[in-house]
Formats: sequence, structure tokens, C-alpha cells
Amino acid sequence: MTTVLDQPDITSTPLIHPSRRALVGMALAILVGYVAMMGSGTDLAYDARLEEIRSAYDGSEGAITVSSYVGMAFVALLLFFGAALRRALQVSCRSWLADATFLGFAGLGATFASWAITNLAMWKAVKVGDESAIRTIATINDAGFLPLMAAMIAVYLGTGLAGWTTEALPKWLAIASMVIGVVAPIGPLGFVGALLLPVWVFAISICVRL
Repeated sequence: MTTVLDQPDITSTPLIHPSRRALVGMALAILVGYVAMMGSGTDLAYDARLEEIRSAYDGSEGAITVSSYVGMAFVALLLFFGAALRRALQVSCRSWLADATFLGFAGLGATFASWAITNLAMWKAVKVGDESAIRTIATINDAGFLPLMAAMIAVYLGTGLAGWTTEALPKWLAIASMVIGVVAPIGPLGFVGALLLPVWVFAISICVRL
């Protein structure tokens, strides 16, 4: 005799939404981490002289290791915030655009993770004096902004459109998000989204309806 157990109705299970305190706390941590990351990063062109590259990567192994670990923690923080924002954007109704927002944050995380990886790889190449590896990594670093642009399109446009259609965001913030998302792939204007990202994240954490 086979016994069939009743299965819970997942569709009727109440959803746990992120709290304002959690969103704002993560946004502040992202703001601090982003500023620290940009302030401590190196901005060398692919054709920079080897002496310049060696000088920029003359830190200790302990320092570069800690920097890499902190970078991975920052990536995880972006993923948590993206998941929380996706849920917040679906408070009034479910929207596939909120999924685009989360995937955009996943793209941001992957981009920043790749920067941490190439940064560590460059330090190792400089340490052993492998000039061909140094040139290769420098060239890859110089093109590293391309996936960032793609991720920003999904983050800004996804959030703006989801916030507009579900009314989870004030109209002005939804429109501003969409505008930034549209200009993200337009040459130098793409850096506008990168510069505004931590401030925008903080504004979203305060203004999104919960």
C-alpha cells in the first residue's frame, strides 16, 4: 500500500521580503567597498612601460592576498544585494524585469571578480619577471570594462523598468535608472554609470517600496 503525503502549496507560502535596514546596510557597505576598490586600484594602459607596471605591483604577497579576499567578499555582497533588490521589486507583483536586475548584479560580481583575478595574476607575473605574461594581462585589463557595461545595462534598465511597471520605485528614480542604462554602452558615457553606481545603490535602498 502506497501512502501519498500532502505536499505544501508553495504558491501560497508567504514570501519573506528584505528589510529596509538590511538593504541600507548592504548599500552602505557597497559604497565603502566600491570607493576603497577604486581608490586603491591601478589604471595602467596596455602599452604602459614595464617599469610603471612593476612599480604599481611592488606590494607584498600578504597585501595582495588580503586585497583579493576582500574583493571576493565585495562580490558576494553585490550578489546578496541583487537578490534582495529583486525581491523588493516584486512586492506588488512578480516581474521578469526584476530577474534581469539580479542577473545584472551577478554580471557585476563576475566582472569585479575577474578584475581581482587578473590583478593577482599580474602581481605574480611581475614577481617572476615574465614580461610576455605582463603584456598579456595588461591587454586583458585594458578591455575589462566591456563586461561591466553589459552588466550595468541589465542593472540600471532592469531596475528602472521593473520599478516603473510595478511602481516599486518613485517615477523620477525609475526614469533616471533607465536613462543611465541606455547611455551605459555609449562610449565614454558608460563611465557615468560606473561612477554613479554606489550612490545609485544607496538611493535605491532608501527609495524602493517594501
